[in-house]
Amino acid sequence: MKEPGLTDLIDKSILQQFQDAFSEFTGMAALITDEKGYPVTKGSGFTDFCMKLTRGTEKGRMRCAECDKNGALMTLRNGKPVVYRCHAGLFDFASPIMVDGKFIGSIIGGQVRPPEVDNDSFSKAALELGIDLEAYLAAAEMTYVLEESRVEKAAQFLYEIAQILSGMAYNNNLALTQSRKLERAARSQSAYIMNMSISMKKNISDWMSVAKQAVDSEDSNIMKNSIKELLNKSSDVHSMVGDTVDYIRMAGGDVELTETMYDPNSLVAQISESVKDILGQKGISLIIKLDSSVPDFILGDMGKIGQVVNKLITGTASFSEESSDIFVDLSCRKLSYSTVLDIKITSSSFYLPQEDLESFISIFSNSSGFNYIDEGGNSDLSVYNIAFLIRQMSGALHYHYNENSSSSIILSIPQLEVNE
Repeated sequence: MKEPGLTDLIDKSILQQFQDAFSEFTGMAALITDEKGYPVTKGSGFTDFCMKLTRGTEKGRMRCAECDKNGALMTLRNGKPVVYRCHAGLFDFASPIMVDGKFIGSIIGGQVRPPEVDNDSFSKAALELGIDLEAYLAAAEMTYVLEESRVEKAAQFLYEIAQILSGMAYNNNLALTQSRKLERAARSQSAYIMNMSISMKKNISDWMSVAKQAVDSEDSNIMKNSIKELLNKSSDVHSMVGDTVDYIRMAGGDVELTETMYDPNSLVAQISESVKDILGQKGISLIIKLDSSVPDFILGDMGKIGQVVNKLITGTASFSEESSDIFVDLSCRKLSYSTVLDIKITSSSFYLPQEDLESFISIFSNSSGFNYIDEGGNSDLSVYNIAFLIRQMSGALHYHYNENSSSSIILSIPQLEVNE
């Protein structure tokens, strides 16, 4: 049976929407190719220099296709995005789309040049391709200008988008080749991804606006605040990407417990480090206490516990006032053969209204697997990722109202005490 290709696994319209969004908010050209380097989408943001002149000749079109193919092969060999000069002298970059370790396509971007126009290179290319020199140089002058370091950053962001597409393709491939049980999840992910690309465009549009404000301002305080806001917006986009990739991996069954012996003090250090930047942006203090009931060594998946606690703390922080305190208390209790690790998270300014509690708890008591996202693709994936990990570790999440009008989230995870 023929292996499914890129467009068998991801609808062309979704690929096109991703590509168009990327091109719009970066100002660069973009194209998605199959594993042989042939385009599967219509080019977005292509310049006259490339489309009308270079690719307008037979020799130029062949050279461009060869460049696209070579870029895809380079990024496949390196396993990361690559930036390179095309045959006509412009910057291009590429990122691979993989399924289960197999290369099924690539995202190509670029058609930008450094600030200095290399007249010698462009003149040579015009002569070889039989293009009017004056028109070619004029078109070269009109291409988008970008420093190589900025191109590399754009390539890295493109790589994250390629990772999302790879995850989508992987999950859809499971649905096609193994069973039909993931079909609804795959459809929901596709809907979510399309909505996410719209949100991403808005985020990046705001991001670029803030960046321009920071650069244009001569006031050091305005610049400092603009850069801080820019970092916050950048973090939002990367969190969006990360949550989506995590969801797709979990839906595809690509997550396993890694239980090892660990020191609870290491868990405390991991939690503190993972949230310090986000809490620092709001001026929120984190106070962690390790109760004497916690053994010196525990057997469990410290990494996943830390991941869940990170999401719970950052979620609590988003509903907390600036300059407030978040308390994290770790304690243990015996339950049958296991030692239950209780992690209580309390904010001095966070309180969940009673009417919202039922829907909050239902998410974490739901055992129906990955049927969370509705057909419109509307959901906060980070919440459902947490729910999946908690169930995977046989844990539970509780909500508690305190006497001082605050409220607490309590995460309970069964572990094993290790006696040396």
